[in-house]
Amino acid sequence: MELRLDCLPCIFRQTLEGSRMATEDEALIREILNEYAQLIPKLDSKEKAPAIVGKVHQIIKEKTGVADPYQKFKEEHMKLALNLYPKVKKIIKDATDSLQGALIMAATGNSIDAGLFSKVNIKDQIEDALENGFVQSDFELFKEKLKSEAKVLIIGDNAGEAIFDKLLIKELNKFGVEITYATREVPVLNDVSIKEAKEIGLDQISKLISSGCKTPGTILNNTTQEFRLAYQQADIIISKGQGNLEGLSSVSAPIFFLLKAKCNLVARILDVNEGDLVFRFKKQKERLD
Repeated sequence: MELRLDCLPCIFRQTLEGSRMATEDEALIREILNEYAQLIPKLDSKEKAPAIVGKVHQIIKEKTGVADPYQKFKEEHMKLALNLYPKVKKIIKDATDSLQGALIMAATGNSIDAGLFSKVNIKDQIEDALENGFVQSDFELFKEKLKSEAKVLIIGDNAGEAIFDKLLIKELNKFGVEITYATREVPVLNDVSIKEAKEIGLDQISKLISSGCKTPGTILNNTTQEFRLAYQQADIIISKGQGNLEGLSSVSAPIFFLLKAKCNLVARILDVNEGDLVFRFKKQKERLD
């Protein structure tokens, strides 16, 4: 998805949010904001928003000397998700179709996103998800493709939601598939990295790899050979969250996008309302931008 003008003020807000998580020095924060402002006239409209956020996040790290500005945020929301884990597990178990329930809960976990909300009420999000489910869903097509020994690649998003992904992986494992779970290369926003994924235990139920991306969204040109191989060999790709949608919406590959539409721009592109849960299959040559 190419950069839109709507993205610029959102990135500015993320820059301010990330800066304040790293430092209380107002002069330094202003300096970081000024660097972003100076970057805007140089931006190529063909660049993807996650790439810009990655650049700004690197500026925050370099200026403040803080390697992971969102570490405390991630820890708090991983703890919250862990506290909700038994409840979510029961919801999935009691669902008419436990796999569909796991997908809905994994999408609901996508609400824990520092890139858009510094404060979230995930309990309310779960209740809303139980009532409304997916607004767009290609679940039946997904089940058709889900055959024994199929290779499934899940591209993770934020660290809190990765705890709900654990329940999804456990459901998928019942089908005898081979699961690879990809994380970010380094800390960026509150996205899950190898470190958090291991703490959650995802390495015990799936093959864990880094995408190589240093951006809050997967951009294929910035990925490792290992990731690209897994991407090319996958029978099913599940891309989680808006950042990955922005990075992968125009690539030529069949992907299931699993997310919550958390901004008006993405909602318009997907033809849903802001706040809706989506599980949508993108055909080989289809573009979603």
